[in-house]
Parts: sequence; structure tokens; C-alpha cells
Amino acid sequence: MRTNNKPSVFFTLIFLFMSFFFLLFPAIPGSCWEIYVSSPWLSTITRFIGGVNVSVKPIQEWNEEGSTIRKIRQRNIPDDSKIVALDASEASSLGLDPKKHPGLFILYGTVPFDRGRTDFHFFDPSVLPFIAQRVLTALSQFDPGNYSYYQRRLSEFQTRLDSTVLVGRQLLKNYPVFDLSGGFSSLLSAAGCGMLPADSSTKAAWGRGDDLESMFTAISDAVKKRIPVVIDPSTPKPIRDALKGNRDIISLGRPGHEQDILLFFHDQFLLLWNRLAPLRQRQQEENGRS
Repeated sequence: MRTNNKPSVFFTLIFLFMSFFFLLFPAIPGSCWEIYVSSPWLSTITRFIGGVNVSVKPIQEWNEEGSTIRKIRQRNIPDDSKIVALDASEASSLGLDPKKHPGLFILYGTVPFDRGRTDFHFFDPSVLPFIAQRVLTALSQFDPGNYSYYQRRLSEFQTRLDSTVLVGRQLLKNYPVFDLSGGFSSLLSAAGCGMLPADSSTKAAWGRGDDLESMFTAISDAVKKRIPVVIDPSTPKPIRDALKGNRDIISLGRPGHEQDILLFFHDQFLLLWNRLAPLRQRQQEENGRS
């Protein structure tokens, strides 16, 4: 049972030092150029790898309900634009034709994961470096003279991602989380959280809207034990609708348009750490009585 009620100051300081180091001493940029990207998730990665060299224009964005909607119409994308799409299917769905847009770079012929679980994979620290590597390839093709700059940005991304996950594990490892999220699960697993409910088939049934009474009972039990209950924009709609307005639920989001994705991850870890304070206090009291 966890009893330490303080995060590792050492690892937190490492994370903060590295973040400020890269902010204060960025690589020397070239001239800024525009690039269109197919999705808001891809926008966060492209903005990081491109740094101050690129002005990223996401073709899609997230609305207030968490759905992906079109932001830039096809007719407003110049034919000679530099464009990055996740895969051929996504490019086609947005009307992006390489014959009309010769500057279209498709990261994957077919993306190597379930597109229906895009959030899950973009939250996954084991997947992100591969996507970032493909973004590096795209940017270097468009701007070969600054390859070394994009390579350094990729190295920074990997280093900071590793340190962010390490901080998450220092804060959250072995703590239970009642996870009803659709995408954040991969990041919680990377942080070493104890994932509840243990039965994935039960969670899938709730996602279909089945047996929601048992979900309410399980949530009530978790709240009594001071275990945080989390949802996110990818949580199945039947669950989100059933829990709407429930103040015991932690609603996690996605990174903002201009937000550093790794600082966003770090902030979510700190949010959960703070919400685990009642559980840590309870554990401390129980250990004090034993």
C-alpha cells in the first residue's frame, strides 16, 4: 500500500529544468513557413517538431463536445500548399488529392492502429515517437535545409516525453484509478496506475449503455474509497450522458491548439495527484492505526 504523500522532488525538478532549458535555448530557426495538417492531434506533434520554423494550420479541430469538426474548407487550401495527413484514408475523407495538391505528404499508407481509437494512441507514449519520426521526415522533405533543426526537435520530444512519463510514474504508480476514459487509458497505464474496473468486458458493456446500474454502484463504491473516477472526450456517449453533471467525476480533456502536448500530459498527472490527496490521507491514517 502506498504511504508516501509527496511526489519525487528530484524527478519533478528534472522535468522543469529540461522544459525551461529548451525554452531558453532553442535551436536557431530558419524562416517560418505554413503547413496544413489533417487533424488537431497531428497539429500538436507537427507544432512541436517544427518549432519556430513552421506555422501550423489544422484542417480539423475539436468542438466543445469533443467531436472533430472541419475548420478549413478544401477550397481555402491553396493547391501549392504543404500538407501533412495521417494516412491515405484521412486525406481522402478531407478531399485532399495528391494530383491537385502535389505538396501532400501522407505519413502512412494505412495508419498502423485502429483509427476509431485515435485518442488512445496519441496518448500512448510508446506510439508518439514513431508518429513524431514520420513528421520529421515530412518536414525535412519540405524544408531539407533545416533537417538538423527538426532532428534536434525530435530528440527533445523524445527526451521530454520520457521524463514526463517518469514524473507520472513517480506521482501515480500503483495508485488506483477508476478509468472510464476512451483515450487517456494508455497514459494512465504508462504511469503505472492500478486500472479499474479490472473486467474490460464490463466496461465495454457500459459503453454500449448496458447494465448502467452496476456502473453507478461501482462508481459509488470507488468514490467512497476516495478513488478518482475519470472520463474524457472519447468516453462512450452512453457513459458520458449517464454521468453528466456528476461532480464526483474528473473530466480530462485534450491539449489546446497552442498547448505544448508534453506540458499538457504533465498537467494531467498533477491533476490526478492532487485528486488522490484524500486517498493518500486515508492510507496514512490506516497505516497509523496499524
